[in-house]
Amino acid sequence: MTTLVELGDRYWALGLPAAARSAFARAHADAAPADAVPARRLAELALAIGDAVAARRHAAEVARREPGPAARVLLGQAQLLAGETAAARMSFAAAVDAALASRPHRARARLGLSAASAFDGDVAGAAANAMAAFEDLTGGLAEATDLTERVALCDREVTLFEEIAARVAAAGRGAEAAAHLDALKARCPDAPTALWSALLGAARGAHGERVLSDVDLEVALAAEAAARPASRVVRLRLVERQLRRRYQDPAARAAAVAELQGLASQLEVEASPEANVELARVWFLLAAAYEDDKRDAAAAEAAYRKGLRLRPGHAEAACRLALLILDRGDTEAALAEIERALRIDAGHGLAWRNAARMLDASSPALAEVVERLLDAALPGAGAAAGHVAPRLVTATAEVARGDVLAGVYAHGHRVKNLLGIIGSRTRSARKLAGDGELADRLRDLEREVTSLYEEWAQYLRSMQATGPTIEVVTVAPLVHEVVAAATARAQVAIELHVASTLPDLRGDRMLLREALLNLVHNAADAADRTGGKVTVTARQLATPSAPAVEIVVADTGPGIPRGELGRIFVPGYTTKETGSGVGLTIAERVITAHHGRILVDSEEGRGTVMTVILPTDLGGFASLGALAPMRDPGGL
Repeated sequence: MTTLVELGDRYWALGLPAAARSAFARAHADAAPADAVPARRLAELALAIGDAVAARRHAAEVARREPGPAARVLLGQAQLLAGETAAARMSFAAAVDAALASRPHRARARLGLSAASAFDGDVAGAAANAMAAFEDLTGGLAEATDLTERVALCDREVTLFEEIAARVAAAGRGAEAAAHLDALKARCPDAPTALWSALLGAARGAHGERVLSDVDLEVALAAEAAARPASRVVRLRLVERQLRRRYQDPAARAAAVAELQGLASQLEVEASPEANVELARVWFLLAAAYEDDKRDAAAAEAAYRKGLRLRPGHAEAACRLALLILDRGDTEAALAEIERALRIDAGHGLAWRNAARMLDASSPALAEVVERLLDAALPGAGAAAGHVAPRLVTATAEVARGDVLAGVYAHGHRVKNLLGIIGSRTRSARKLAGDGELADRLRDLEREVTSLYEEWAQYLRSMQATGPTIEVVTVAPLVHEVVAAATARAQVAIELHVASTLPDLRGDRMLLREALLNLVHNAADAADRTGGKVTVTARQLATPSAPAVEIVVADTGPGIPRGELGRIFVPGYTTKETGSGVGLTIAERVITAHHGRILVDSEEGRGTVMTVILPTDLGGFASLGALAPMRDPGGL
């Protein structure tokens, strides 16, 4: 049995929770009635991965086999995870009152009571228990018999102290806790309280009670690290502070990354359950540092995966990993990570926001994706609501989009007028400047502002309250006109291929012209960046009902990252330094209003293909309302 527990510990140390659970379960089956070690390992593993049912069952078994304060705390934590706050309160209270309870045991139990009080909305109780936990844990330093014992306590319980400090600061008792720590230092001058003081200061700062600057905290930690170079705990906290200022100081980032890589190598060699708690934190910190540079995206993803193998119950890390995977275009793998985050914590806000990124209302796979997400958060919910939830998702997306567009339209004319004023005054300034470098720069500015004004005016016209003008649109002349207009401005070649016979469309010719012109302009701008070219092709497309018209705009530009494809039609999205981010939005709105669709295919380094499909059988088009029915505020 002991061998199986050791094997499970080794699996857990290597980040293999399923294998560890199997080994612990076999050890538990073979254990003597009074042996609680395998059950304790199973309960701790279940707590780590957020499995409330298993944690509750195994913790109860530990409490039955080995009654005591540690078992009571473990049971209380499992009950709290399961939402059984009344039972958790009883377990934590029993641990506090136990005759054999140590200072850390009582501190953990009071921290649990504080969490239960906060869960029930008892603010005063949460604050009082958090402060009592703080006093219990720090009192252990005063009771320690020598410096070695004090140092061991400081390092061993640093994570517990950090949790208590955060709860104390959140309850508004940070100043009281700081005074208590100062008094303790006066009674025990040799107590290594610098780390705890820094953690408390950081917690107070995080809750708006600024008492120490980041530099002050870093200096204190650096002094502690110099005094105790063998303490990994202090080194790790120092690295965390260095990473906070990595955006202002690249050297701090480089130093922190080097230190973390060294810590990772050291902890991997050790490969013990205790070391893995620190190692997971190291990997998550490294991943966050790597994320700052897109060139290190693969390293960031690998670091998150290594950390999650050690701490599979870390919802925040799973969410960050999902975003990295989504950025490189692997939606299936990203969805799997979001499911993991929701299984860990169904109330995690970032997990749900990431889940929303996966929902494409126009995708035929929407129902399947919604069902998977619902099942991850609440098993069985997908089967119950998966077939109707996509309708709510689609409607919600439409309402949100309509609200955003209404706000844009309400204030859009003021922006357009301001752009007109800027363009006019720039033109006047250019004339006053005469010839020379200043006049050339003003001319460039005038051209950019005028282009933005025209594009913004098009965007506002696409949202006018009046419906589209219905007319017969002959496709070939329209496409020739669009390409001619784009060629006049473009710096690259635009090839045009139009089929000899094309069916007519019914719709608003001017809106269709603006939509297609925006697509061709975008393609020309992209091709210009790589010295490429643009090809526009128009042909008839056979469909089961009536013929459709297919217009393909292809460029050999830099392409669009796969992770960005889902955002290209969002207002404001652009990859150009001087882009407005409304051109593709206009195109998508106009094509959709004409019952058509835009397909996008892009590959980085090879270019982008935009395919517009417009149906000719529009029997209901004459009754189509405004593209965005909204009132023009103030008659603007």
